[in-house]
Amino acid sequence: MPHIRPATSADLPFIHSLAPRLAGVADLPWRSADEVMRFQRSFMHETLEAPKPGAVTLVAEDEAGTKLGFVHAEPMLDIFTDNLAAYIPLLAVAEAAEGHGAAKVLMAAVEDWARRQGYASLSLDVFASNSRGRAFYERQGYGEETLRLVKDIR
Repeated sequence: MPHIRPATSADLPFIHSLAPRLAGVADLPWRSADEVMRFQRSFMHETLEAPKPGAVTLVAEDEAGTKLGFVHAEPMLDIFTDNLAAYIPLLAVAEAAEGHGAAKVLMAAVEDWARRQGYASLSLDVFASNSRGRAFYERQGYGEETLRLVKDIR
């Protein structure tokens, strides 16, 4: 069973090393792989290097201290209730850890964190083409609330 702990600045190289895994699940015909990777690296830098007040980043490790993955969550205004809720902009596990429960343990830990903060809900975004991720989140009890549709008009 992976151990969950708060991330430190020493974890940032590991966390940023997972950018290709996050970008790799985006199958967006109107976006180049370079555009997706540039977005992912920039988004991760902005999110993690200057986190919003009240944000948390958690790291999963195995018994030997090998880092398996991370999750980042932050407060966000719920558009329906105007109350603060929790939002997960980033979750990733190392390729070697995929399918071994690290993501599930990270999600459970971030849900516990959100409950302790008094949030009534937790939301996240996932690339529409990420069928494995979508199925994982559905198994964790997450459901679709809105969908963003895009048309390339160049």
